[in-house]
Amino acid sequence: MAPKRLIDAVPAPENPKEIKLLALGMSRTGTMSLKAALTKLGYNPYHASEAVKGWDKGHLHLWDEALRAKYKGEGKPWGKEEFDKMLADYDVVTDIPCIAFVDELVSAYPHAKVMLTNRDVESWLSSMNKSFYTVLGWRTLPTLAAWDTALFQPYFSLLHIILNHWTQGNWQDRDALKQGFKDHYEHVRVIVPKENLLEFKSQDGWGPLCEFLGKEVPEGPYPRVNDGEEVVRLHKMVYWWRLITVVVKNLGIVGMVTAPVAVGWWWLRRR
Repeated sequence: MAPKRLIDAVPAPENPKEIKLLALGMSRTGTMSLKAALTKLGYNPYHASEAVKGWDKGHLHLWDEALRAKYKGEGKPWGKEEFDKMLADYDVVTDIPCIAFVDELVSAYPHAKVMLTNRDVESWLSSMNKSFYTVLGWRTLPTLAAWDTALFQPYFSLLHIILNHWTQGNWQDRDALKQGFKDHYEHVRVIVPKENLLEFKSQDGWGPLCEFLGKEVPEGPYPRVNDGEEVVRLHKMVYWWRLITVVVKNLGIVGMVTAPVAVGWWWLRRR
């Protein structure tokens, strides 16, 4: 008998929200700015930040399970039933890990509009290097991931699975990464009818987005948030919080006293 999946323990929602928009552009193409914009327009988007905020509810482990099923053949792949469980409180999806399930989401929510946030590929690569690749370059991160089974372990795993998919198995190959970027966009353009697809860059502002969604243009400029350096700062905050938490959990009162000094020394020695 196959092991029971984590998602099977999640109760089916009674009245899940209707998914109205699939924003399937790659990470680091203005997805956080889009999240802020869509929130202002009255939507509730599921973004990578929601997955991290839901770590204590198992979101990261659940998405890691879904990615392993799709890309490694470990268990039954997700379909509409599973996505409804994860996305019951949301009406938009954007950013990783959702964009790793383009075909599944388009199939599960055929009436949703689709958009692609986009940017120049070289600019995108530079942003990736300043953000995710900087974080993944921290030499202590694999050790913390091994200790922190609640948050960094599944997060570290899902990042690697997604990047390996985009690069055909070599996540450090930047040329393959650029090709993966181009392939992702071409695939969405092939499977989504042109009349149901908006291609969008943050500098386009409110106009094209609101016209596509049938919304009035709100007051104020279109949001601009979450540059590469900010991503790194946020990851550092979470890193230190989880590292100290793990040390204290394992060493008790001694850890409470020694953790700040010990982890600081460890970071400086091994970073």
